[in-house]
Amino acid sequence: MNARDPAAARDATERRWRRHSLWLLVLLLPLAMVVVMHDSARTWWSGRALIAREVPTGGEADLGGASWRLRALRMAPLPAGKRIPENAMGVVAEFAVQVQDADVRKNWAGCEIALEDGQGRRWMPTRVLPLPRSEARECVLAAGSGPKAGDTVRIRHAFLVPRDAAAALRATVALGPQRPRYLRFAQPPTLVQ
Repeated sequence: MNARDPAAARDATERRWRRHSLWLLVLLLPLAMVVVMHDSARTWWSGRALIAREVPTGGEADLGGASWRLRALRMAPLPAGKRIPENAMGVVAEFAVQVQDADVRKNWAGCEIALEDGQGRRWMPTRVLPLPRSEARECVLAAGSGPKAGDTVRIRHAFLVPRDAAAALRATVALGPQRPRYLRFAQPPTLVQ
């Protein structure tokens, strides 16, 4: 075969392009994966309450343009019923929130009050436990009521938790725009009969 043979030259060119294409694939495929995963990781990171700011018993802390204070965290054993399982405890968390920034709807978007134990388990509020009427509201409803700067808003949520976890519970507050940061209150629940 002659080096000036057009078929041989074409074959050499094709092999070179194949080799270059494979090397580009080796480089670009991981790069594409990093770009896609970066966006997913950022979404996961910003959508979860991961970094706790500890609030001492009786203390208050600022979050989302407001000063949050846990007024009471009370628990009581519940009799088993059609919607209440065996060995359940009812827990009620009450907060007093001093509004500092009037744009509460934006600052409190995705408001999430939860209970957390030392093992990282979380319990969300329930509507199974009827609460007596009061001026206290759920977090989302309080934000929607349009409180103004300087107003004090009372927030209250009820929870249904296992008895073995009730004594170790801590109340948490997470707001969408503030995530991954959230507040965790050190005040333990008080048993009421």
